[in-house]
Amino acid sequence: MRRPYFFEIFALVNLAAIALFAWASLPIVGSPIAHLIAFAVAFGTQALVGVIVRVIIALVRRDRSYLIAIRSVGWLVDTLRLLVGSAAVIVAYGWIKLVVPIYHPRLFDAELWDLDRILFLGIAPTTFFLDLFGAPWFLRVIDWTYANIFFVSGSIAYAWLFSHPERRIRIAFANGNAALWISGAWLYLLLPSLGPALRFPEVWFAHSEGLRVTQGLQAILMRNYQNVIRAWNGEAITEPIRIVFGIGAFPSMHVAFQMFVFLWTRRLWRAGQVLFGIFVFVIFLGSMITGWHYLIDSIAGLVMAYLSYRACFPKHADDAGNDAGRSAGGADRAGSAGVSGSAAE
Repeated sequence: MRRPYFFEIFALVNLAAIALFAWASLPIVGSPIAHLIAFAVAFGTQALVGVIVRVIIALVRRDRSYLIAIRSVGWLVDTLRLLVGSAAVIVAYGWIKLVVPIYHPRLFDAELWDLDRILFLGIAPTTFFLDLFGAPWFLRVIDWTYANIFFVSGSIAYAWLFSHPERRIRIAFANGNAALWISGAWLYLLLPSLGPALRFPEVWFAHSEGLRVTQGLQAILMRNYQNVIRAWNGEAITEPIRIVFGIGAFPSMHVAFQMFVFLWTRRLWRAGQVLFGIFVFVIFLGSMITGWHYLIDSIAGLVMAYLSYRACFPKHADDAGNDAGRSAGGADRAGSAGVSGSAAE
C-alpha cells in the first residue's frame, strides 16, 4: 500500500485538533465514526454513478482502457481511501463549523458589511444587487437555481473525481479539496458571521415571495444554530442537530468549491469547463442576491480556490489545455467524466 496521502493526513490531523479543542461538544456533534460511515457511503454512491457513466461511454467507444484501469488493485484501494478520506474531510469541516457559536460567539457581520461598502465604493453590494435584480420572476429563478446548483455540482464533481482512471489526478484533486474545505472551516471559527440575510433579515424578508426556497433553507440552518446553543446551555432542543447545518459566511465555500472544480475542468474536461464556469457566475452573483454571503466572502472564496488548486495541480501536467495525447476512458471530451490526454500523461 502507498504511503498516506496529504488529504488523509490533513483530515485526520484536523479531526484530532477539533476533537481536542472541542471535546466537550461531542454530545452535540454526535458520533464522528457514524458520520464518517454515512458520508463515505454517500460518496460511494456518487463514485458508482461516475463509474457506470464512464463504463457506458467506454463500451460505446469500444475503448477497454478504462475497464482495465478500474480493475486494478491499486485503483480500487485508492478509491476506498478517497471515499473514507473525503468523508473525514466533511466530518472535520462540519464539526468545526457547527461549534462556532459555542467557542467564538462574537459576530463580525457589521465589519464585513462595512468592508463590502468600502470595496464597492460606498454602496452595499448585497442590497445593490438585490434591488437591481429584484423583479419577482428573476428572484424566483435565482432562488431555485442557487438552491439546487450546489447540490448538483457537488454530485457531478465527486462522481467525476472518484471514478477517474488516473491516480495522479484523483489524489491531487483530493489534496486540494481537503485543504480548501478545512481551511475554510477554521476561517469560520476565526471570523464568525451569519451572512446578510440572517444578520439583517428585515432587508430580505421584504422579498420573501421570490425567495421561498432560500429562506426556507436559511430558517433550517438558523434553527440548527439556535439548537446548538440551547444544547450547550443544557436546554431542550426543538429538533435533531445536524453536523452539516452549521452557519458561516466568511469565506463563501459555495463560490470556492465551484471555482476549484472549474479550475480543474478547464484543464481536463471541456464540457465541465463550460458547466462549472456558469456555476461560478450564478453562485457568485446569487450568493449576494439571496443574502447568503457578502461580496468579500465570495472574493475570499475565489482566492482560496485558486491557491488550493495551484498548490495541488500536478506540476508537470499540461497547463495549457492541449488535448493531444492519450485518453483513459475517453469520457472527458464527450462531457462525462474522464481525463483528456495531455493531463493524463
